[in-house]
Amino acid sequence: MGAFAHALRTGQGTPLRFLETPPTDAAAWTARIERASASAPRVPTELAEALAIRQRILGAGARAEAGARALAGRSAVAVVTGQQAGLLGGPLLTFHKAAGALALARRLSALRGHTVVPVFWLAAEDHDFDEANRALVIDRGGEARALRLAHDADGRSLNHVAVPAETSDAFCEMLAAALPDTARAREVLAQTARAPDEDLATWAARCLVAVFGDSGLVILEPHVLTPWVGASYAWLLDHAEPIRAAIRTSGEALTAAGLPAPLAQLEDDATPLFYRHEVDGPRLRIGVDGQQVTLRGEPAGFDRAALHAKLEADPAHGSGNVVGRVFVQNMHLPVVAYVAGPTEIAYLAQVRAAHAAVGVSFPLALPRPEATWIDAKTSAALAAFGASPGAALRGEEPEPVRDEALEVTLAAVEARLADLEATTESLRARGGSGRAALERASARVRQAWAKALPTVRAAFERDAGVGRARLVRAFALLRPHGRGQDRLLSPWSLAARHGLAPIRAGLENLDPLTPAHHLVHLEDDPSTEEPDA
Repeated sequence: MGAFAHALRTGQGTPLRFLETPPTDAAAWTARIERASASAPRVPTELAEALAIRQRILGAGARAEAGARALAGRSAVAVVTGQQAGLLGGPLLTFHKAAGALALARRLSALRGHTVVPVFWLAAEDHDFDEANRALVIDRGGEARALRLAHDADGRSLNHVAVPAETSDAFCEMLAAALPDTARAREVLAQTARAPDEDLATWAARCLVAVFGDSGLVILEPHVLTPWVGASYAWLLDHAEPIRAAIRTSGEALTAAGLPAPLAQLEDDATPLFYRHEVDGPRLRIGVDGQQVTLRGEPAGFDRAALHAKLEADPAHGSGNVVGRVFVQNMHLPVVAYVAGPTEIAYLAQVRAAHAAVGVSFPLALPRPEATWIDAKTSAALAAFGASPGAALRGEEPEPVRDEALEVTLAAVEARLADLEATTESLRARGGSGRAALERASARVRQAWAKALPTVRAAFERDAGVGRARLVRAFALLRPHGRGQDRLLSPWSLAARHGLAPIRAGLENLDPLTPAHHLVHLEDDPSTEEPDA
């Protein structure tokens, strides 16, 4: 665990100088909810209805529609999490965040007097296409395979990235070729196929809700909120200087305390906003120096007062950055807690200071559940090599088990080859073309054996069930490409082998407040059609 996650889960540590300690009992949680409810903004009925309609379009389910409408109630609070949109909904960490928000909302809903709605803020306005354009699956051979769209973006928000049909079709063909040829995998292909005219962010949102089913998770995309945020964007522009100063000061304090400060490198003219000349155009960083405005470092052609008026009148031209997004969220939703990843929770410590500087209430920040998924074959492979999942997650790859009898026999073959050369020594001593022919024949025998040896060894190891290939496949699942599984692997890769039901069950059991790393065991189903790789 990182320092922030450890401190928030245990109630001890330097990070608690920068973030509020979570409640530890029902009474304290009730008091925290009541405080959040009293200070939180009320969600307009029209916005709640727009969110409900959007849930229906995404196929999020009746519970999500009801939850969206419930946000307009005076006793409603929200547990929020979020992530950038990504191919197939993103990697496991995205789904772990959502699972954490759902788990906390269920826990708090058991307390009387308040409706607690789990909300997933899908950062569809993000323009980092390269980061979003990746999905990693475990292929038929048990290896980690990264897939991408053959497409380029130009700085537009992900919800403005139009994906040509031929591009998404080619991606789906690559996915089909990678996944096992089973009924479950074919179901995954059907559920994750891009719908006609779907932009990248909407495609990602639909893949996300498809994993959770009718869980009650409300997907919030910034463009749904746009009609209500004009005054907030203008306010953020007006308060750019104190927000910037607070983030810098808190960053210095974090660094002095030996803690990460991800927002330490702020430009001297930084604001928490982007601007678009066209509502579907590229996002341009807004800089202000007094009344002067720059867009991505170049003169904007209008001053600060004009920009204020533009943002207030037509907020579709604006967009919050990593800081502004959090402000907009907290200025428009009754947020009691936000479930965040390790880096995110570090920068939230700085954003909390900025909220305090300008008088905006800040919710609890909680670490997302940390988890690794493992199946029975992987567990067995690790056991065969005397390894544990914990050791594997730390990257401690053991040496393969040696078959001593096999090695003795192979060594005997090497000795026999050496005897062959000794036996022909008298003939080679005659010299001439006969010697040359014998040496060529001897070299060919040596080369043939050297080429065949790895295949022979691997075949016997495979027969014995201790082949190194099993260990390689185990590490491909637990640490694909040498990194944490949750940062890269798509949950749809797991669903292709085990079905969605156990994936949903595993997600439902992830608790953001448990001070441990979850290990989720997926049992192998003997009825599966998956061929033994």
